[in-house]
Order: sequence, then C-alpha cells, then structure tokens
Amino acid sequence: MADGRRLGEAFLAACAEHGDRRAVAGGGEELSYAGFAARVRERAGVLDALLGPGTVNVGLFAANSVDYLVSYYALLLAGRLPFLIDAKFGAEELAGIRDGCGVDAFLIEGSGPFPLGGELRAVPGGVLALAVPPAAGEPSTAPAPRPSTATCRFTSGTTGRPKCLEFSATAVLAAARTWVEGTGLGPEDRVLCLAGFTNGLAFNTSLLPVFLAGAELHLYQGLPTSGGISRAVARAAATRLVAFPLAYRLLATAARPDVAAFATVTRAVSAAAVLDPEVRREFETRYGVRIADYYGIAETGPCTYERDPGRTDGLGSALPGVAVDVVELPTGEREVRVRTASMADDYLNAPGALAERLDAEGYYRTGDLGRLEDGRLFVTGRLGGPINLAGRKIDPAEVERTLLALDGVSDAAVFADTDANGETVLHAALAGAGRIGRTEVLDACRAGLAPFKVPGRVTFLPAIPRSSVGKVRTTELRRLVEDARAAAAPGGGASGASREAQGLPHELESNA
Repeated sequence: MADGRRLGEAFLAACAEHGDRRAVAGGGEELSYAGFAARVRERAGVLDALLGPGTVNVGLFAANSVDYLVSYYALLLAGRLPFLIDAKFGAEELAGIRDGCGVDAFLIEGSGPFPLGGELRAVPGGVLALAVPPAAGEPSTAPAPRPSTATCRFTSGTTGRPKCLEFSATAVLAAARTWVEGTGLGPEDRVLCLAGFTNGLAFNTSLLPVFLAGAELHLYQGLPTSGGISRAVARAAATRLVAFPLAYRLLATAARPDVAAFATVTRAVSAAAVLDPEVRREFETRYGVRIADYYGIAETGPCTYERDPGRTDGLGSALPGVAVDVVELPTGEREVRVRTASMADDYLNAPGALAERLDAEGYYRTGDLGRLEDGRLFVTGRLGGPINLAGRKIDPAEVERTLLALDGVSDAAVFADTDANGETVLHAALAGAGRIGRTEVLDACRAGLAPFKVPGRVTFLPAIPRSSVGKVRTTELRRLVEDARAAAAPGGGASGASREAQGLPHELESNA
C-alpha cells in the first residue's frame, strides 16, 4: 500500500508546515497540527500491532470524530487500506463489504455491538474499537485492490449492493488541491462540517483540503437541529459551513433564528441535491450568508462550484482541472458528462464497471440531465437509475426485492417523491391479493435495509402499470398514486384503514 503511505506523508507534511496552529476540534477535544501528527504516528504503531502483518483492508465504520480522523491517517501511515463505510449501513451491506471487498477488520464506535458479531478489541488511546468478524462460510474470492489504491469509498450501484470505489493518492490529492484552489480555502478559514466523511461532500471539501490549506476543521456531532447547528457555528466562529440542503431548511425555518451566530460565516456550501430556491432566499435573507452550490460525483470528485456571489441559480462553473460537457443523446435528452484528475480508478467489487461509464473521450456519463449557460452548469433531472436521497444513492431495485419477498405482495415499484417540505423521499407502490399492513411493510424494510432506504411513503394499488416489456409506466403510476392519495384524504372516500381492509388503493406515511 505504498500509495496510501504517500497520502499519509502528504498529511504529515501539512502538519509540519502549520505546526502549532489549531487543526481540528470536535466533541470537546481539539488538536494542533503538531499534536495531530504526533497522535497519528502513535496510533499507526498501535494499529500495526493490533492488526498484524496479514490484515490490510480495514473498514472505518463510525461517525465523525477526532479519533476517526486520527485512525484514518494512522491506517495510511501503517500501510493499510482504509475503507470509509457509512455508519448507517446494516448487516447485509457490511457482509457484502466483508465478502466482496475482502475487508478483514473494522474500526467501530467503542460501545458496539458490531452487526456482524465477532471479536472486539479495544484500541488503546482512542474511542474506537477493532471488530474482527467471523469469516464467511465460503473461501473469499474478493479481488485484490490495485497497488495504487490509497482509499476506498462506497456508492450504491445497479445491483443494490454498495459499490466500492478505489481512489489513488494522486486522485485524492487532486480533489483536495482542486477544492483549495478553486474555492480560495486558506489558513484563516474555520470549516464546520456536518456531512459524514464517507460522503463526497465531506470527503472532497473537508477530510484533506482543510489540512492542506492550514485551516481549522470543526466537527458537528449529534442530530442536526437549527439550535444545535447555530451553537456549533458560534462555538467554532466558523467562516465556512458545509452541509446538506436539509440543514439549510432547518435554519431557514427556525422559529428563533440565532442570526448573531453566523456573523463570522463568509460562505455556506450545499451539495447532494438542488437547493429549494425558497430555502435559499430565506436562509440568505435571515443570516446574510451566501450559499454556494457545489456539484460533484462519487466516482469523479468535485466538479463545479459557484464563485460569483451575485448568482443564485445553477451549480457554478468547472473547478480547476475539471472539464464539463453536455451531450445530446439519441432520445433528445442532454446528459452531463465530466472528466477530472480526481476520478476513481474502478469499482473493487465490480471490476470494469467504471470503464463502461466512460465515453470515448474519457468523460464520465453522470446520468444527470442538464445544460451549460456561459460555462455555468444547470442540472434538470436524471436519466434513471439510483435515487439521490440527501447525498446517498439508493437503488430502487434493492428496496423492491425486499418488498416482493413479503407474503401477499405480487408487484412493487419504488421511485423518488417529495414530501410536504419539498424534500426527496422514497415512495413504494405495492400490488397484491394479500392483506398486508403498514407495520409489516416497514418492519420488513427496517429488518433488511439501512434506515435511509426505508420508504417514506407506501401506496397500495390494484396493479402496477407496466409496458408490454415489463417496464413501469411512470406517468400512469404517478397518476394512480395521486388518485389513491386523494381518495384516502378526509372527505375523499373510504378511510385508509377501511380501504386496506377492502384491498383498495391507499397511501401509508412513514417517519423512517
């Protein structure tokens, strides 16, 4: 894992350059750059002894913390390959990562338990613990990572299993330097990050760029609330806020906004979904802080950023070293394509699949529909495939398989919908002759899927409309769902409970 060590050495070089400046703070703990480097070197030795010579692939399965950062860079220095794993993944996803990617051990929250079971070992000097799950029954056939791979992250693919992206040190450093140069990140900045490091928003804007620039990284911990975010901003005297659209909605609609807390903030960064214009206007009016949209793809790294403080539409222009194009397809639709120096090399557990997404010029086919106006990117929709839910890609087929396994469900279709606040939610339409209820549907999903994959809405229909070749007729499906919603509303006919008893269409709401 020489390339991983190269990434770790780049981090240590930044620490040596910035010395006694504060590097990171979170959970009541803070470290200077010099202290950060010392802790990382010490942890590298500890992990080396705990893991032994045979364990190279190590999963980081925990929420953001100072100890998470220390462990990540320590794994790189120790010549191990860190796999950054969403802390909300369940046993099924973790088993797939163990078996399909050859991950032998996991660093987890010290309190445990680990969903796959196995031996737990304390990590001296840290809050994380080392989990070594039992091996699968069959001998591992997981492919070996490329020699150049320094870090692995996950995204959902067309199979519904998390796909493992292999990034070289060259790609990770390119992403970080692109962000520093393209957004003007400097040593005077204090960045408050609300996104998990497993997500591209944090990975590309905070995990390494902040340290290369000599800035401060402040970690948000706990559930996001308008009050909690405002207190964290004030505590850090943050100059930048990195968050998903939900955080800006919470702040924009807060009953008692703490405007004074945002006096030091010069810009807020939003990504993962297009921000509601009303939320943007209300947030910027209340707090006097401009929201800069950022467009990135898990496979390619950061792509565009809005530098013009006078612009409130679009997703900005290409970052340094990034090429963005919009290509007209035979259908007449126009697809966004990007080429970057920070692109992943491949999917570890789906070899060759990434190359299939590249066109003849090496541009990645994003699946996003859009247009370019004077070099500024506008995304207008999706060609299909995974649903983007607050930065997480969810394959509808995976959720549909879980629903089809239920007794009484003969057909299912899962699609993206919006709730009363305009946020994206999963909507499952079910058909069948059985008498299945809300509890069974949600319990089955919660038992087999990560929490963010549980449908927020469920509608029962007499049948799912499909074409002669079996494809869902989306327009007709949405019309039937709207009819069912209207019929289930007060004064719209039979109640939801009585309709369920009669096997008639009705909609179920879930707060999952």
